Amino acid sequence: KKCTMTSNRVGLAMLVVLSTRCTKCTAHDTVSLRVAQGVQNPRWAAIAGGDNVCDVKTFTEHGALGDNHTDDTQAIKATIAACHRSFPDGAVVLFPGPRAGQPGPVVYRITASIPLVSNLTLLLGANVVIQSSTLPPYAVQDPACPTLYWATGPTAVLCGTNLTNVAVIGADPKTSIVDGGGWPWYKNGTYGQGPRLFEVAWTSNITLSHVGFHNSPAWTVHPTFSTGILAEWIEILNPRFTPNTDGFDPDSCTDVVLRDSIIDTGDDGISIKSSNSSEPGSHHIQMPCSNIHIYRTKILSRNYCIGSATYGGVYDVVMEDCEIGDDLGSSPWAIKYKSHQSYVGTLRNHTYRRLRIGRIASNTYQQPHAGYFMSIEDPGYPPFSNYVHPSLIDPSTSVMPIANSNPSRFSPEALEMNSTRRLVACTHILTNLLLFPTRLP
Repeated sequence: KKCTMTSNRVGLAMLVVLSTRCTKCTAHDTVSLRVAQGVQNPRWAAIAGGDNVCDVKTFTEHGALGDNHTDDTQAIKATIAACHRSFPDGAVVLFPGPRAGQPGPVVYRITASIPLVSNLTLLLGANVVIQSSTLPPYAVQDPACPTLYWATGPTAVLCGTNLTNVAVIGADPKTSIVDGGGWPWYKNGTYGQGPRLFEVAWTSNITLSHVGFHNSPAWTVHPTFSTGILAEWIEILNPRFTPNTDGFDPDSCTDVVLRDSIIDTGDDGISIKSSNSSEPGSHHIQMPCSNIHIYRTKILSRNYCIGSATYGGVYDVVMEDCEIGDDLGSSPWAIKYKSHQSYVGTLRNHTYRRLRIGRIASNTYQQPHAGYFMSIEDPGYPPFSNYVHPSLIDPSTSVMPIANSNPSRFSPEALEMNSTRRLVACTHILTNLLLFPTRLP
């Protein structure tokens, strides 16, 4: 489903500033509270009642047990294959929760990647966990799944290549969980070296709805070279001390919607990327990431960012009615731009509206030298034309500081602004680069 973009299209060398003083901004607390408490999926019962549903416990002769002890990997794979043969135009594999009176959750343990197929929905009931149980130095690859940057590392927990119409849908994001089993990897210090949690490549029409993605050993949700992505009412939770556990990373993707979700993780909460390779030995694919709409979403840690891979450029991004950080200092940055030195690509038409920014502050477990509303890592080849110099910003306005690795670009005064004051941003347009912070109401 394509989203309608509202960013202003301007030329590469044209500087356009739109700024309004915020007198009435959208409240976000209601959405955040609903996600935090869990929201029942109103469509779940209808999907579960269809005639194309295959119960993972009973559809095949040797079904999954979901007893938190048995390895259900092969049973789940067999059910997906059999269900797809029976319903090639739309198969639904149901992971049922506990029966009436039975304690939960029902835990389906797996020890290898689960490759997805086209026209497939994984439907998780309430109080259900799909639990990955791999241990370092596990590096098994499923040939049906992409390896992307990780030529010798494991393929993702849920994965696939060249697919159409793939969905992971739960009953509610608090109890319908896909758990990456990251704790053995964290304790071993092998951050980012385990399997990603959800990763597909060259895929169209992807839906993630009312599901929690927890404890990923590496990046959590990573669609790549794909189009038509809807992620709604998802909860991404990884410990805050874990690097390389990004939350939501659309990579060289088009037509992406993320809404009504919470992300709390150890690395970039959202990282919009444009990579340069799809498989080992292929290093010259520079597909842009474009048409991204993020709204009614809370990022508690670490930050929202563009990059660091921006090879093909990042175009037409709208982020609105979102929260970044809490009042206790959960996020060391709010918005971060970063790119590789070799080829940074073009960044154009990035719109930020009605953002509620919490107390942005350094911390000991992620970044001891942070505390910036916007951090721009300039490797010497800036992706932006037309800088707005902070000396043009009225110092009496309550603005978060801006950090840049090239201090000649920005005045020292900008780095000394109070980093603990909240900014409610009503209209921010960034266009190679354009930043015009607004006053507090």
